[in-house]
Amino acid sequence: MKVRAKYLQLSRAVEVKEEEFVMGKGSRFSDLRAAVIKKHPSLAYVGMLAVIDGQPANPDTELRDEEEVDFLSSPAGG
Repeated sequence: MKVRAKYLQLSRAVEVKEEEFVMGKGSRFSDLRAAVIKKHPSLAYVGMLAVIDGQPANPDTELRDEEEVDFLSSPAGG
């Protein structure tokens, strides 16, 4: 199955705005996150939020074919 990852406000850590990942059937968000960090190791050190269909991503959320997952820079405050 194909899943599209979109990177919003992460241009310092990732050079692309979006890309497609081929995942196995029954893959969960945690599997996609691991694949994204493997491809872009710098994201392991960036505070990130993820959204699937407008809802915060849960590690156990099962992904669907052609799903779009938005990765966003988490807000920093002080």
